[in-house]
Amino acid sequence: MVQAVAQRFQGSCTMIMRREGEEVTFLGSGFLVHSEGYLLTTARTVAQDTNLVVVPPALDELFPPVTQDKVAPVPAEVVARDAARDVALLKLTPDLDINMPGEILGSSEADPQGSTVISLGIPFGYYRVHTAIVTQAILAGRVTSRTGSRLIIFDRRVQFGDIGGPLISAESGTVIGIVGGVFDPLELDGVRSGEGMKVYSDLSYALAIEYGTTLLEQSLAATSEETE
Repeated sequence: MVQAVAQRFQGSCTMIMRREGEEVTFLGSGFLVHSEGYLLTTARTVAQDTNLVVVPPALDELFPPVTQDKVAPVPAEVVARDAARDVALLKLTPDLDINMPGEILGSSEADPQGSTVISLGIPFGYYRVHTAIVTQAILAGRVTSRTGSRLIIFDRRVQFGDIGGPLISAESGTVIGIVGGVFDPLELDGVRSGEGMKVYSDLSYALAIEYGTTLLEQSLAATSEETE
């Protein structure tokens, strides 16, 4: 099951980078959600939305080099942003023909607690390790934050480079969330624990995919109106 899901999404997870002259700087993970070149990531990842490029993972080698010294970046732009929910929608600016599996966006509500989920990202991209990593976890719970954001909690501690990647249901093979980071109540919405207490969390959270689905549907509808 996990193998089939990983193979389905292995080409959709990308590196979000910023181009500076002849060099690119890693910003985080993202993933393709539509054949017209739309991608989702977190709003934090693209806080500065200039000179953005997308670099796909290396899929032509079984054991690719740790670092890609030369990449083929594809220019992209932020077309919609929900800062309150920390979600951003990007679009590749070249007109490319992208082969995408259908119905990849699912529901954050469908999988019961204890279900198997899969996260996909480039966890160590900040250290010039440009390899996409697939990991398996358990859907540990769901919460609504103090700001009203719906979060999916899973039992794996993600790395900074994972932020912006997809959280996928192993059962349905659809994306149910956007990886947001380590679940730490000391940072989440300004919560404070008792004096002298620290939280050592091995849990992470993902933002409900519906926030990204809404941005995509609104952008597609706006584009359709412009062409009519």
